[in-house]
Amino acid sequence: MAPMNYPEGHQSSIEARRFPRYEIDAEIHVAMFGRAKQEVMRGRALNISETGVAGLFVTGWDAGTTVNLKFSVPVVSNPLSVDAVVRSRSDYRYGFEFVELNPVQREIIGKTCRTLALLQ
Repeated sequence: MAPMNYPEGHQSSIEARRFPRYEIDAEIHVAMFGRAKQEVMRGRALNISETGVAGLFVTGWDAGTTVNLKFSVPVVSNPLSVDAVVRSRSDYRYGFEFVELNPVQREIIGKTCRTLALLQ
């Protein structure tokens, strides 16, 4: 059996969970990039961390698919819109990793996690 050494820069599932997750119950809309006819799928957000969000959807995407997520968070009045990549799938549950967050998005997500931490 190979030792559990990872090359520099490799993100293992343990590293992917270095930020705590917080339960969140919100409708989440997912739109794919590069489609002539933009399809938006609706689902439910389950939890959020500083680096991503998980949700339930009846239809889905392959790992590695780049999407745009739009969902409400308790710290701002308008829905948050962020780009993400599908990182995992288990039945109807999908894990998304946020990509290229701007400073405002990063602050809103951080504030959301801190707020949810107080509620749980």
